[in-house]
Amino acid sequence: MQLTIVNFVSTASGSPDEPKFAIPTGLIVAGPSIASHGPFFARLGERIRNETKSAYVVLASGESPNLKTLLKNLIKKVTSLMDDDDDDEDMDRPLKSTRHGPKLLNYDLGHIQEWRKKNRVASIVVAFQDSEAFDAGLLADVVDLLQ
Repeated sequence: MQLTIVNFVSTASGSPDEPKFAIPTGLIVAGPSIASHGPFFARLGERIRNETKSAYVVLASGESPNLKTLLKNLIKKVTSLMDDDDDDEDMDRPLKSTRHGPKLLNYDLGHIQEWRKKNRVASIVVAFQDSEAFDAGLLADVVDLLQ
């Protein structure tokens, strides 16, 4: 099953500079045993990172009670994959002006766009570990924003 998922990510990724007009999406139901979800998603992430030019992060419903918090956690997880962590302190500050224009808010997806360009990542794979526990409206909002 992991090989099928990795193949899907590889073919859906494309080029980092290629514009996307839709989000390649797959739904994996990991089964009723919650104890096996953590190791499954960890192995899947390792394989995706090793075999594709993709970044991989996992979000859980417990850390994502609302849209703003979900976005903050997503951004923090994606940008923590970066070798140069000097921007992490700035993520907690709201809005600040720099010589390149206004600083992004800590829940602005522009952080991920900048990180993706800087790190030349083909795609960012976001796994919702316990998707059935997420609010359906929240997941719909996230999909709309990520598109």
